[in-house]
Amino acid sequence: MTVITIDVVSDFICAWCFIGKRQLDQAVRLYQKTYPGGRNDEFRITWRPFYLGYSDSATSIHKLELADTKLAHMTPEQREMLGRRMERIGSSVGINFKWGGKVGRTYDAHKLVYMSRSMSTDAQNELVEKLFRAYHENEQDISCKDHLRTFAASVGLAEDQVNECFESPTIEESLKEEAELYRAQTEGCGVPTFLIQGEYKLSGAQDVQDFMDLFVQVKENHA
Repeated sequence: MTVITIDVVSDFICAWCFIGKRQLDQAVRLYQKTYPGGRNDEFRITWRPFYLGYSDSATSIHKLELADTKLAHMTPEQREMLGRRMERIGSSVGINFKWGGKVGRTYDAHKLVYMSRSMSTDAQNELVEKLFRAYHENEQDISCKDHLRTFAASVGLAEDQVNECFESPTIEESLKEEAELYRAQTEGCGVPTFLIQGEYKLSGAQDVQDFMDLFVQVKENHA
């Protein structure tokens, strides 16, 4: 058996990060289904924090208000074309992008994922999926602690664990240090960035085959 480790550096409000996650998921399933002995190999995926900082506001703002600022250099026609392009790309990996709702800071969402590392890789992945879907498909504000508590409970995080992750200065400091470390590793690449087996780096929403090629390389090197 080969253990393939993947550190994913991303932020939940990044559309390309959601697309990248879906492509990674597809690649893992394809590898385990088609590569000889692949179903016996283990993938250990850890989600690392990245803070895009789209808004300086301490409170959430509507996504359209943010778009008016970030896309002010684009004409309405160009913005519409960009939206259709993202919807087309998202649809190819099963994402139904919607552009309503609010955007806020993602610190607490990353804290939940940090706490979920004590659980199984599947539970961590499920929580990450819920956060992406809540923001990009369900138009929910993932800076809202009430929403976050619901997501946490759905994957088995206990209430006292959730309270700890929101209130603990130790966790906050650990995440701050981790974010700085991985920001350095993504310099010039942006997010999402996938660090595989501590040796290989893929940036952006990579094609499924790009992941597959690296998984096979890791497997053959291990053999």
